[in-house]
Amino acid sequence: MTISINRRALIARWYREAVRFAVLATAAALLTQPTAQAASRSVDPLAEIARQHVNRTEKDLMKMSENKTQPGSAEMAAAKTLTTKVLAIGTWTAKATPKTIPPIMPSEAYDTMRLMLAGKIDQWFAKIDGSGAVFLMNVTDPAEAHTLLEKLPLGQADMMTFQLIPVGPLWPLGLLEPAK
Repeated sequence: MTISINRRALIARWYREAVRFAVLATAAALLTQPTAQAASRSVDPLAEIARQHVNRTEKDLMKMSENKTQPGSAEMAAAKTLTTKVLAIGTWTAKATPKTIPPIMPSEAYDTMRLMLAGKIDQWFAKIDGSGAVFLMNVTDPAEAHTLLEKLPLGQADMMTFQLIPVGPLWPLGLLEPAK
């Protein structure tokens, strides 16, 4: 009886520590990111303009912002198919039970944090009903998002599945007439 209570207490403590670590690391990353960006901008204000490496997504977005043609143009057509992020909506599977989840959560939180720090996860949320997690991912290919999520401990244990939704610019805004 004491061993089982001590083990539960230890698992609960590990889980609390993992969550505390995840929250602190997220807060630290969010707090230092704007400071680092502001510092880099203040050192060289022309660096943003003179950058040489612009990825495809940014080029397509720049084309759309410079769009001076009528609605239905080539840029609007490109915007309809442009994927800038992937929304991943996770749901627990039948294998996820109150007994099987706690041992995996510390490594799940750690690995998820590593994806966030690597820039692959932009934002993460818990579903209010407790049925899973939601990630806004900085990838343009749902297959890449699937691969990354399947490598997480809950994915490897087949305890969470994800619905992957590619998202892009709100292209219907291009149909609006400019204010006169």
